[in-house]
Amino acid sequence: MKGYFFNKKQLALSLTLLFAVAVCYAQNSALSLFNRGVTLQMSEDYYGAVDAFREALQNNEHYGDAWFHLAQCTYELGEFDLTVEYTNNAEKYAHNFSEIRNLRGMAYISLGKLKEARTVFEGVLKEFPNDVDARFGLGQLDLFDGSLSAAQKKYNDALQRQTTNKKALLSLALISAEMGKNDIALKYIDQALVYHSGEAQVHYLASYLAAKRGDYVEAERRARSAVQIRGSYDKAYELLANILYNQGRYSEAVDMCDFRIGRNRNLPEAWYLKGLSQERLGQTENAISSFSTGLLVDPQDEILRAALEQIVSETVPIEDKRRATWAQYHIERAREYKRNFDGPGERYEYQQALKIDPLNKTARQSFADLLSRDGLNELYLSQLQFIADNATAKKSGTQTQTDENSPTVTKTAQEIKNADTIEALTSLLSDKLSKKWNVDPFYLDKTRWTIGIYYKKAPVQLIHADADQITAIAAKEIFSGVPSTTVQVQTTPVTGYGNAFKQSRATGCDYFAIVSIDETDRTVTLSADIYSSRTGTVASHVDVYRTGNDRYANVLRRFRQSMIDILPIRGKVLNHAGTVLLVDLGSNDGVSKDSVFDVVKKGALYTSDKGTGIVYPDSALLGTLTLTTVNEEISEGTFVKNGFYDLLNNDDDVVLTKLSEEGGAGGIEGTAAQDTRPAANRNGTPATKQAKKAEADSEKAARLLAGPDTAQDSALINLIQSIE
Repeated sequence: MKGYFFNKKQLALSLTLLFAVAVCYAQNSALSLFNRGVTLQMSEDYYGAVDAFREALQNNEHYGDAWFHLAQCTYELGEFDLTVEYTNNAEKYAHNFSEIRNLRGMAYISLGKLKEARTVFEGVLKEFPNDVDARFGLGQLDLFDGSLSAAQKKYNDALQRQTTNKKALLSLALISAEMGKNDIALKYIDQALVYHSGEAQVHYLASYLAAKRGDYVEAERRARSAVQIRGSYDKAYELLANILYNQGRYSEAVDMCDFRIGRNRNLPEAWYLKGLSQERLGQTENAISSFSTGLLVDPQDEILRAALEQIVSETVPIEDKRRATWAQYHIERAREYKRNFDGPGERYEYQQALKIDPLNKTARQSFADLLSRDGLNELYLSQLQFIADNATAKKSGTQTQTDENSPTVTKTAQEIKNADTIEALTSLLSDKLSKKWNVDPFYLDKTRWTIGIYYKKAPVQLIHADADQITAIAAKEIFSGVPSTTVQVQTTPVTGYGNAFKQSRATGCDYFAIVSIDETDRTVTLSADIYSSRTGTVASHVDVYRTGNDRYANVLRRFRQSMIDILPIRGKVLNHAGTVLLVDLGSNDGVSKDSVFDVVKKGALYTSDKGTGIVYPDSALLGTLTLTTVNEEISEGTFVKNGFYDLLNNDDDVVLTKLSEEGGAGGIEGTAAQDTRPAANRNGTPATKQAKKAEADSEKAARLLAGPDTAQDSALINLIQSIE
């Protein structure tokens, strides 16, 4: 019995020792895995590091440091929800660890939960008043709120506590440059170079700031220093290529792009800059090839696609079969918009396809069907006639003689259907106003507004060089579907407002816009100041911010909408008989029965001295017109003269003063024609239902964008967030 008792005690002791050894082994194993994870994390192998930290936590789930480093890695991988979860776990086992909370706050910022982030950072500062990272977090929140001065104060507070802090010095340099305080920015960047001369990112940002102030010699020197310190620093090579391009050293820029592509072919921005450089060197086909390859890498790079389509429009023969290939992308996008019941998006994509390949029968037929679907029979008929005329021209071109031995030309089912539709529509429209007044609406010149678009060259663009120029040209092209406007674009940059004002007056513009673009890898912001070319005063200001897919196309479309919403609906008197007038405005222009117009002597209309709208002297007012019959492109109405004498002539102007309660005849609000027409009354305020809705939506979007729960991306914020 005594021996049995001794054996039980001995067994218990052995088991205890075995358990202690197992625990010790597990802890040592967890430590080993943790150290391996840290090594992988430092070499930026975040996937491998995540695997190592998770294994460490399987051995010891209470390992606070492992939870924290796992959170850091998931933050770098953009898994911000997981970052919050892991920091919560880390804090259970590492109390009062301010770094954990600050990381959680940064994750909240990335998730757009700015209130939660502010609560975290302010809580850290209450407990640790000298915590620098919490001040950095609050500074970023101030940037999201658009308050550069408040952010600057936060970073200054951090710098006072750590006078050599790299993040504070670089952030202050970037913010000062953004505020136009280049001398102060230079002071901060020089301090950063003194204290952190061996760090590549410091030289990279010094290069960016030098390029931003136009000092390309210093910018090149700093960029080369960055790549000498860190040979794998691709962002520095990208910046160096942009600097070479901006200096006109296009061959060297091509070489630098080739160097980057040799390391990684999946760099659309490298193919883009290579194509731009080749275009400047006159190597058009090489440029097209580079742009095309870049789009294979990233079909969603819209600015790259715009650059390709602009060079194609200018240099490639219209019969070139490659045009059909390039247009196919837009045809597929249009079909996708159709599936989503997005008519304006569908129309935009078909217009883009036809801009690239005007002879594309598929795109033309689909665009015609879209017009038919919207009930725009006159426009539908004109498209069908274009298709038929083009088909006839092709067949007569290939078959030069006809005799009994010539092959019979057979029509497709679609051609037969189109021919029958043309005949039916021609008969249907025979009792329209065009027949009564013997006017063909297809040949009417409805141009009423001339707009100039200008841009100032940005000294450096981190993603797409010359994005401002490409955007200015794209903004002009998007007005091609607005018959009442003619848009001029100056492909060379202006020096400023005065230069643009002079040019717009010299070319007879009514308004001019100076556009600029700010982009990140996820967002685009287009800004435009719109001025009267007559007086030079501000008429309007546009800020359009978009993210997600098709963001570039969407900002261009919204810019166009913002422009046409301030342009009054105006037309011309085509003919008159007694008190009945025929004018070149119809339901496609947004007018309807009972809409009221002022009839003004030709040549007496002027843009307002301030703001939007039209002015004219009382002596030029000939009378008023009330529409009684409205067709798609033309209308007639009753004229009431002003005064005793009838001074009315053909070609006199009519300008909308009041739209009828219908807000658009035939229910065509928001159709392919309606939402690309001027939409304001004489005072420049929205008149159509579509324009009023667009203005309300725009104001709502602006309020949401400025709200505390929405973090707007920008190049400045991205640069500050990237500081290590």
